[in-house]
Amino acid sequence: MFLRKIIFVLLAANLGYFAYSQGWLSPIFGSEASQREPERITRQVNPAMIEVAVAAMPPPAQPAPSQSDTCTSTREQWLVYMGPYANKALSDKKKAELTALGLRSTPMSKLPAKWGLSLGQFESEAAARAALKGFASKGVKTATVVLWDVKNCP
Repeated sequence: MFLRKIIFVLLAANLGYFAYSQGWLSPIFGSEASQREPERITRQVNPAMIEVAVAAMPPPAQPAPSQSDTCTSTREQWLVYMGPYANKALSDKKKAELTALGLRSTPMSKLPAKWGLSLGQFESEAAARAALKGFASKGVKTATVVLWDVKNCP
């Protein structure tokens, strides 16, 4: 019987909060009780200064140039990449683990790969995938091959 009373009280409290959050109780509590007041936008200080930071992987592979392109060749840079990690401490921890496995890694400082680690740079995807297999044989499980950059060469 006691458990039924607790369940009833919790259900009533949840329904009451839901009605309050939907604004159905604003005639009782006034408009300040709602989180939807449009005047909050007019009270913002320097809203244009707000920037949204998005953590993302390096850009996806770009298509090969067509015959109609004016450049004579392109140079690709492929990475064996680990990350991105949430912060420098996690990146440093992973770097120490790789060092313990006898592997060298280079911290990435350029967005969008900040706090990630490069295990090597390669001029072809095939070379990067071959290196990744070698790293996997040493215990690396979460590395991936990514196209990091494509440069047009005259």
